[in-house]
Amino acid sequence: MISITQDIFNWSKKFLEKPNKHLGGMPVCPYAKKARVDGKLKVVEVDSSEKFLKKVIEVCDNFGVYDVVIVACEDMEISADELHDYVHALNHVYVPKDVYLIASYPDDEEVDFLESLDYDPSREFYMVLIQSYQKLEDGSSSLSKTKYYENWPDDYYADTVLLRKKYRR
Repeated sequence: MISITQDIFNWSKKFLEKPNKHLGGMPVCPYAKKARVDGKLKVVEVDSSEKFLKKVIEVCDNFGVYDVVIVACEDMEISADELHDYVHALNHVYVPKDVYLIASYPDDEEVDFLESLDYDPSREFYMVLIQSYQKLEDGSSSLSKTKYYENWPDDYYADTVLLRKKYRR
């Protein structure tokens, strides 16, 4: 069985970086390939939910060398709701420090237009993506000048882009 790290790199290559017809032929994440190829994506595997939460805080406190750090764990002792609540609380602390967190859980609701490229990881794990808030906002601003967000459902846009902006207030 492959590692969580390899699963995440495969997910990036086979899903995030691939052109998506629902996004006008743009990749799901237009910045993922550059981060991966430039060595600016780091995956930190954690073996227990107790260590996971501490590691997320440690990465946030020391963020800056990589564009994206993903902390991942397959010890499913944390529920999806607990993970999302935890990340929401941490964003109130870390967004003023230019660090933004995004939770991802295997049971998260699927978004139809993002499911057009089938990719299933070989392992089940949850993860938190950690990146610069300002770089994410700058990238999103650039994308909003294109047709990138045109086909996003209103609720998905509100739950991602608009929610992220609320943390800055």
